[in-house]
Amino acid sequence: MYSFRLSGRITERDDKVGGNLHAGICDALQHSLDQGLSEKDISHKNNINMERNNRWAYPALNKRDLRLDFMRGLIMIYVVIVHLEYYSLFSLLAWERLGIISSAEGFVLLSGIVVGIVYGNRAKTEGLLPTSKYLWRRAFKLYRVNIFVILSIPLLGLLSFIDVHDVSHWWVPAVRTEAYDLYPVLPTPWWTWLWKTLMLKIGPHQFQIIGLYVVLLSLAPLAILALIKGYVVRLLLISWGLYIANLFLFLHLTPARFELGFPLLTWQLLFFNGVIVGFYREQVLGWLVAEKSSWMGRLAAIVCLGFILLAFNAPDPLFWPWPTLSLIPSDTYLYLHGFWFDKTLLGPGRLLNNAALFITMYILLSRYWSIFDKALGWLLIPLGQASLYVFTIHIYVILLVSNLPIPLEGNFLLGTMVHASAIALIWLMVKHRILFNWIPR
Repeated sequence: MYSFRLSGRITERDDKVGGNLHAGICDALQHSLDQGLSEKDISHKNNINMERNNRWAYPALNKRDLRLDFMRGLIMIYVVIVHLEYYSLFSLLAWERLGIISSAEGFVLLSGIVVGIVYGNRAKTEGLLPTSKYLWRRAFKLYRVNIFVILSIPLLGLLSFIDVHDVSHWWVPAVRTEAYDLYPVLPTPWWTWLWKTLMLKIGPHQFQIIGLYVVLLSLAPLAILALIKGYVVRLLLISWGLYIANLFLFLHLTPARFELGFPLLTWQLLFFNGVIVGFYREQVLGWLVAEKSSWMGRLAAIVCLGFILLAFNAPDPLFWPWPTLSLIPSDTYLYLHGFWFDKTLLGPGRLLNNAALFITMYILLSRYWSIFDKALGWLLIPLGQASLYVFTIHIYVILLVSNLPIPLEGNFLLGTMVHASAIALIWLMVKHRILFNWIPR
């Protein structure tokens, strides 16, 4: 009796006469099996082999992609840092220091990917109509939270011991002498207040992107329908066509205030392209971490380093105490930043920077997951899994900090302590699930 591995070798009782015959049979059988494997099977096998050979790699059997939660948690940290506008150890790594990007782009992109994964799978198993109803219910719940946040600020402002200025006005970043009202000036008729509230025309600027997310969630069933029908190319053409058109038209489809900073026709690009990536998660993200695609990771990392170098040529960076590079003239940098890296209209350079950073981070997390997980997973994954909760709570943390009777402006040590304390407070609230029954996660 012989037992074989599919390598052409006899593993028991080597028979001199039959050995070559058996080896030939095994080689032929192995060749037939390889020919019978689909490209998807081969790709899956390669991914498993790569991950088995790397003891630090992300476990392939995890149902929920914790790498996305990890990245969303990191984005939430940046949201807290940039909305608490203080000079600190944390702010040295924000405000376009690690590339010409912001937390907003990552939030919208990753939200789209998660919608594509979760609701794409739900649509495949339960049908499009039940999935659409679930998405619309979630969007309406977020809309109600948005209304609550908008109205809570002026109501808290009625209390003489609470100053709501930091969330009822928009400050020019790091310039405390210029501020703009985000709420109607008194006296204003109640029906004007009501209309502006329902249309999301007022409210804290730190929360306005959630209004954009409400609209995008409401439109998500259309994208999922297109993907189920196999219209991925059409969806891409429509999404990119609207984005390119709005680079020059500057149109606002809704009366909501978020259109001023996050115009729907522009920012839908990140969300719906994210939905496509999530819907085809195995093909797209699986390809990224495959060994044959390692060149993509190296290229993305080089692009990221190039953008970091470019960002350090900013003539007047916020919260940066040291001289910057002068490889590019100030006028040239400001021109590039004004169009190619514009945040509101998502300049092409900003899109490329965000794409390269996502690819680099996803591949690094895939290959060295155990290291990242042990170092920061305990902090970032809970925040990432409750990102909408964090977004809501951080408004009131800003309000709390702005009412502290301590001089925070320009104080590096106190600013660092405030940022660290704010992050710790929100993390503790997430871990203890405070108000989880009321605030969407």
